[in-house]
Amino acid sequence: MKGTVFAVALNHTSQVKLWHEKFHESPYKTPPKTPIWFIKPRNTVVGSGDVIPYPLGETVQSGATLALVIGKTARKVSAQDAVHYIAGYALANEISLPETSFYRPAIKEKCRDGFCPIGQMVKASSVESLDIVTELNGQEVDRWSTNDLILSASKLLAALSEFATLKAGDAILLGTPHRRVTLHPTDHVTIKAEGFPDLENTVELTEGHL
Repeated sequence: MKGTVFAVALNHTSQVKLWHEKFHESPYKTPPKTPIWFIKPRNTVVGSGDVIPYPLGETVQSGATLALVIGKTARKVSAQDAVHYIAGYALANEISLPETSFYRPAIKEKCRDGFCPIGQMVKASSVESLDIVTELNGQEVDRWSTNDLILSASKLLAALSEFATLKAGDAILLGTPHRRVTLHPTDHVTIKAEGFPDLENTVELTEGHL
């Protein structure tokens, strides 16, 4: 992945349900009215077959999702026209330490080396009603459907391009459920979806890795 990888929090119905009451308390006071964006910087991006570093003493969680890949410069694109700016989609794994707050950017949790495996892009015309499957050491441990996303891929592209110019090669991670898969050193994690090459990575303990 050559460009910037953007990601969105709270774009799955399970996350919104979990956080509904908390968002009416301090420090939030009210639920967010627009998408909550964050970035997976270049140091996080690895490919299929690469290692996911496991920082000693931390809890590492897998978040299977899809990456929308931008095909050409997009600025203030409507949701109706978004399809013309999408080069394709790829399986992705938004690796993270556990999140306990959306009040401050989760840089320490989200931006560690190797915390964003992204697979081979496929020129899919639609990713609606697609099951995203996580296998751990050959056993299925999680499955969710893109039907449960709050904002579609096209709407996310429109929302992000409203204030940021997107370039060919940039990517948008579409979101993950609240439920994540806890990883351990030596685990082999595989992300699958119909029509996509598998995204496979092995977790490796890296003592002192930040």
